[in-house]
Amino acid sequence: MTIGERIRLARQSKNLSQTELSQLSGVAYKSLSRYELGFTIPPADAIKAIADALNITTDYLLGNEVVKIKDKELFKKFEVIQEMKGDMKNMIYNFLDLAIRDYKAKQVFTQ
Repeated sequence: MTIGERIRLARQSKNLSQTELSQLSGVAYKSLSRYELGFTIPPADAIKAIADALNITTDYLLGNEVVKIKDKELFKKFEVIQEMKGDMKNMIYNFLDLAIRDYKAKQVFTQ
């Protein structure tokens, strides 16, 4: 997957248009379009600005990691959960499902 494809997928997963990402990142709309289409490769400062605007890591955009989690504390907790087995792991999954469902429901009603 190219850096342009990663930018596009991350942008779409946040439900942002190229214009919105341009405004959040300070990277010109035309440049974003060219990066996503693979016509040019973004310079380091643009990669950093885009990653920050999307709240993902530059390593993800560069293809050095599969995980897009920027919050290091959250990532550490998920690594611990990944090693768990049995009922404790299932309990955490159920709690996360409930918390995510509650969060999404609140988002719908606040729009």
